[in-house]
Amino acid sequence: MLRSLIVNHRLVAFAVLVLGFLAAPVHAAERIAYVDMARVVNESAAGKRARAEIEGMVKLKQEQISRESQKLKTLQQSLEKEQLTLTAAQKRTKQRDFDKKVQDYQQLAQDTQREIGQKDAEHSRKVITDVRAVIREIAQQEKLMLVLEKNDQPVLYAEDGPDLTDKVIKTYDAKSKK
Repeated sequence: MLRSLIVNHRLVAFAVLVLGFLAAPVHAAERIAYVDMARVVNESAAGKRARAEIEGMVKLKQEQISRESQKLKTLQQSLEKEQLTLTAAQKRTKQRDFDKKVQDYQQLAQDTQREIGQKDAEHSRKVITDVRAVIREIAQQEKLMLVLEKNDQPVLYAEDGPDLTDKVIKTYDAKSKK
């Protein structure tokens, strides 16, 4: 009798354990959500402002580079026309001056590209840092165990869970207006 009681006790304990494991994934799935970070960055007010600022900077820099390019073309045409009337020493001097201006133009283009890249990275870092704080706040409010980035590759399959993207954009926009 004692033996059957112990066996029954163990069966009950095992059944509770199995049911606990079976119920846990359902409960855990309810505590997992995702956010589409690309959408947050592209659709949030702060993300749109950052993109507009960078696009404005790109436009100004492109205009500056275009003006310098036009100056070089004009200078090259002038140099080609003068080739017949210049002495060898004058040709070398003018060619050296032209080569220096081409080098300056190339340096301007590289500096511009680097400056735009740095500004873009700076804006992205700021927006992502702010968005992560918003995600953390929402996850704590909703008692989420895990929030995944929707488009990251490490997760090969997941059922669609709660999508926090719209809520993150709305909260982030409200916070960034302050």
